[in-house]
Amino acid sequence: MKVALIHLATRETPQTTLEKALNLLNQAHQQGATVAVLPELFPSGYRYADAAKTPEVLSQLQSFCAKSDMTLVAGVLEQAGERHANRAKVIGPAGLQASYTKTHLIPAFGEHQTMIPGQDLVTLDLGGYKVGVAICFALRFPELFRAYALEGASLFLVPSAWPMSRSYAWELFCKARAAENQAYLIAVNHAEDPFGAPSLAVDPFGMEILRLEAEGAGLVELDPAIPARLRQEFPVLSERRPELYQGLLKSPTSK
Repeated sequence: MKVALIHLATRETPQTTLEKALNLLNQAHQQGATVAVLPELFPSGYRYADAAKTPEVLSQLQSFCAKSDMTLVAGVLEQAGERHANRAKVIGPAGLQASYTKTHLIPAFGEHQTMIPGQDLVTLDLGGYKVGVAICFALRFPELFRAYALEGASLFLVPSAWPMSRSYAWELFCKARAAENQAYLIAVNHAEDPFGAPSLAVDPFGMEILRLEAEGAGLVELDPAIPARLRQEFPVLSERRPELYQGLLKSPTSK
């Protein structure tokens, strides 16, 4: 399966951003990509008024998928009652396949004041993989990715808006989440300030296989046999001892 990482800068309007995204998606399609991942909140960033434009953006992405036979994972901002939702939409040739609402809202960006938190994890079958979907800040929560791995996921797709100033942590978390779960991880970021950490593709050994630091589309070819073989030859998940980890369910304490 060929996956395209669309390392994209958000422009002045959702429409101009979408036009650039479609240009890069067409390039990826011509190079044989069957799946593409766009950044978190890619058409708008945190411009809440632009949520009104999201239905039209999704409609045009659906038209692209129907014509190209590609599947997209796109981070968008949606209205959710009086608040908003930060979502990753999985769109295929036949329409919407899944919708993940950001489960871990980041205090540093004030998301708790403006957005609803997601209550469910999302997996789906795609190109020979069971895929787990997450957004950005979730990379700091290994429990989420372990939960996906225990459900059989061997590919994580993570639209993100991660600041360059914390790129050292971004790279560490991307590689750790892949290696500890013996899964591929595709994390796609914004190309503009204040974000700008590189988009990364990481293999099940935790090794970087693609890095994008400038706006553009990059492709990786993933082999589902690799995580399956690694999990068989070097068992990790089967060696867990859940009885020792019950404290993970406790509420945190403040000191």
